[in-house]
Amino acid sequence: MNDLILAFEVLLAIYKDGAFASIELNKKVNGASNQAIVTRMVYGVLQKDVELEYYIGKITAKRPSKTIVVLIKLGLYCLIYINSIPKYALVNNLVTICEKYGKRQLKGFVNATLKNFDREKILLPEDELERLSVEASVPLWIVKKYVKQYGFQATDSFVRSELFTKEHIRANLRKITLEELESKLGKENVEYERSRAGGLFVRNCAVVKNLCEKGFATIQSMTSMLAAQAMEVKDGEKVLDICSAPGGKAVYMSELADVKITACDKYEHRIELIKSYVARTSAKGIEAIFNDALVYNEKFENAFDKTLCDAPCSGLGVAGKKPDIYLNSSESKIKELTEVQYGILTNAAKYTKRRLVYSTCTLLKEENGDIVDRFIKENPKWKLVSQKQYLPDGKGCDGFYIAVLEKKTADE
Repeated sequence: MNDLILAFEVLLAIYKDGAFASIELNKKVNGASNQAIVTRMVYGVLQKDVELEYYIGKITAKRPSKTIVVLIKLGLYCLIYINSIPKYALVNNLVTICEKYGKRQLKGFVNATLKNFDREKILLPEDELERLSVEASVPLWIVKKYVKQYGFQATDSFVRSELFTKEHIRANLRKITLEELESKLGKENVEYERSRAGGLFVRNCAVVKNLCEKGFATIQSMTSMLAAQAMEVKDGEKVLDICSAPGGKAVYMSELADVKITACDKYEHRIELIKSYVARTSAKGIEAIFNDALVYNEKFENAFDKTLCDAPCSGLGVAGKKPDIYLNSSESKIKELTEVQYGILTNAAKYTKRRLVYSTCTLLKEENGDIVDRFIKENPKWKLVSQKQYLPDGKGCDGFYIAVLEKKTADE
């Protein structure tokens, strides 16, 4: 019963108040004995939100209040995906929660709705895009965009990809080589697999946590490493990481070469995150400072050899790990984001002498290739060297985009 109450309270804060799932879970259940099951229920409901919404539309004549919708979503998720809770006990407990939260008059409605739910009797949409949206639990407007940009087959594959549960770690090259990190893991019988970025996929465990705490390793996604590698930093260069927080890419670049890095953010608490990351990894040559990437900074004019522009984005490429991203996404927000992204990229170019890397953790071309195409057309002194769109594959690759831009030479 307590597990259901905690899960319901977290979900209510997310759906009604716009709270972030990870932060709210941490506040409610961090360190508790039932943390795992509560986390599973919360993330499960969020990951299956579109599917659960579809069922609610089919089993209710009139949409209930938001509180009751959240309660029914939790109930439906448990009925479908958690077999360890007997149906009668689940329904009774949810009815009790309904009464506790002042919805006594709706006890009968909640009881009947959940008791009568039979997934097998609910027909899925005939339209293939609507069906894919429900089965993959991805908002229909996003599915339509993906299909238009990537085709149905590719979209069907990556939106259905399994959630990858291993962590991706890398060696702290100031303290240890990749081979030495592998040796340490091997001695502790921790299985690992190398990634294409030169990191390791591992199960998170006490050994891995200990290595990270001691600064021998750090958690960083494979695609994040690839973005930093695309900078091709060289000894003696001045590098700008214009949207740096929490600082992982800046720290990694500082290990790849002896460079001076200016790592920026416009929020003080995020600057502190960069500083904390630098301290934990004993990184050198990084200065974390305030700078609003959207506001032109004349002090930065042509001051850096290379700039990493890991722009704020919709985050749709990592929605599998952060399913509340879908709740906060809309076409209008995407349009607003593209203007922010283009403004940041334009400023970044003014600060850069040679190479500029633009990256995002999203899949939409509006935020990726279209931004770069527009930039190249409006800034003829720059050329596109390469671009790569990574798609989620269920094997550790996030949805991520990396474009490498360079300033043209005099004879180009």
